[in-house]
Amino acid sequence: MPTKKEKVTFICDLDTKKQLEHWAKQEGQTISSLVGSIVAEALTARQGKKTITKETEPEPTTIHELVQRNINKLRRRTGVRNLKQIAGAEVLPTKDDFLVIMQALAVPEQLQQKLWFATYGNNSKYQTGIENGTI
Repeated sequence: MPTKKEKVTFICDLDTKKQLEHWAKQEGQTISSLVGSIVAEALTARQGKKTITKETEPEPTTIHELVQRNINKLRRRTGVRNLKQIAGAEVLPTKDDFLVIMQALAVPEQLQQKLWFATYGNNSKYQTGIENGTI
């Protein structure tokens, strides 16, 4: 994709490149964008800021918002077929797909519960699912 940003090249050993590739894959980014954010954080720190903090997005309030934010990562990590429709709030995920999405993104238990109730309502069998191991 064309960009108006400047390009910078650097040379590193094979081990460093492999580590960057692994890190970028975990973050769902390209090596270029990962290195760009690392450099931006280092420059911020160099300008006198003592701590480097990553900007955090607010917690998603619906399964649709969570899928929308992570759709590319989910496409690579799951077999959920209708991610685009879930992200667009056209359909709800099946309960099995909900579980797959939560596991693929390592969503904390408390947020899983909030998203479950926002998705399926308070009369859902979330607690029963936890107790019998289906959730």
